[in-house]
Amino acid sequence: MLRTGFVGLGAMGLPMARNLIKAGFPLTVWARRPATTIGIEADGADVAVSPAELARVSDVVIIIVTNSPDVREIVDGPDGLLEGATDGLVIVDMSTIAPSVSRALAARASERGVRMLDAPVSGGTQGAQAGTLTVMAAGEGDAFERVLPVLQAIGTNVFHVGDSGAGQVIKLVNNILVGVIAAATSEALVLGAKAGADVDMMARVIGASAGASWQLANQFPLRAFNGTFKPGFMTDLLRKDLDLALDLGRETGVPVFLTALAEQMYGESQAAGYGRDDYTSLLRVLEKIAGIEVRTDHAAN
Repeated sequence: MLRTGFVGLGAMGLPMARNLIKAGFPLTVWARRPATTIGIEADGADVAVSPAELARVSDVVIIIVTNSPDVREIVDGPDGLLEGATDGLVIVDMSTIAPSVSRALAARASERGVRMLDAPVSGGTQGAQAGTLTVMAAGEGDAFERVLPVLQAIGTNVFHVGDSGAGQVIKLVNNILVGVIAAATSEALVLGAKAGADVDMMARVIGASAGASWQLANQFPLRAFNGTFKPGFMTDLLRKDLDLALDLGRETGVPVFLTALAEQMYGESQAAGYGRDDYTSLLRVLEKIAGIEVRTDHAAN
C-alpha cells in the first residue's frame, strides 16, 4: 500500500482522507492549524509537523486547498513538499487552480525528480463522503498509473485526461456549466413560481423534459427547495472558479459571455451574505427581488 500524505482537511478533504484510511492506506496529514487534525488523528492518521516532513514519509501526497497561492506555497514554499521530497514522490493536487500554475509547478517538481498531477474533483461534499467523486487527473501516464489505487479510494469515475494542466481546464469548463445552469434554473423557477406554477410540479415536469439537468435533479431538491442551502459547494468557491475561467478566457482569446454574467450573479449572492452557503443560494437573491419563494413539500432532506 502506498504511504499517502494529505494536505487540506476541509469540507471536501476530511471525508476524502477518511476514505483513504478505510481503504487501508497508511495516512499522514499536515495542516496549518493543528486543531484541524484531531479528528483524523483519532481515526488512525499520523500528523507531520511540516509539508517537507510529510513528503519525507510519503510515496504520494494529495493536496486539496482553496487557491493557486496556497498550492504554490505548500509545494514550493519554505519547508514545502519539494524540500522534503525524494525521487519517486508523486504529488496529486486535487484543488481547483489556474492551469498555468499547475503546469509551472509540475515543471518545477520535475526538476527535483518529483512527478506532479493536477487532479481536480467534482461531486461536492456528498461525493467526497461517499467516495464517488469524479477525478480529472492530468500529467505523466506512469505517475497516474502508480497512484490510481489511491484515486480509486476517493472517486468512482477516475479519468486520465491528458498532459499537465488539462485537468484544471476540464474542471473549469465543468464549473462554467455548473454555475450557468444553476443560475438559469434559479431564474426560470422564480419566474414560474411568481406566475403561479406549482414548484413541485415544475420540477417533476422539467425533470422529464428537455430542460432537465443534474442541478435540478440533485442540488436544488437537496439544498434549495427545502430552504436549508446547506453547502455542498460554497458560493465563494464557485465564484472563485468562475473567476479562473474568465482568466482562462482572456488568456486564450475566447469570449465567455455567460460565464461573466454568472460570475456577477454569484457576486450578488456573496454580497447578500451567502458566500459560505451552497451556490444554489443564488435562488434567494432572485426570490427577494421577485417577492416569491421557490419551495416544495417533496424536497429531499
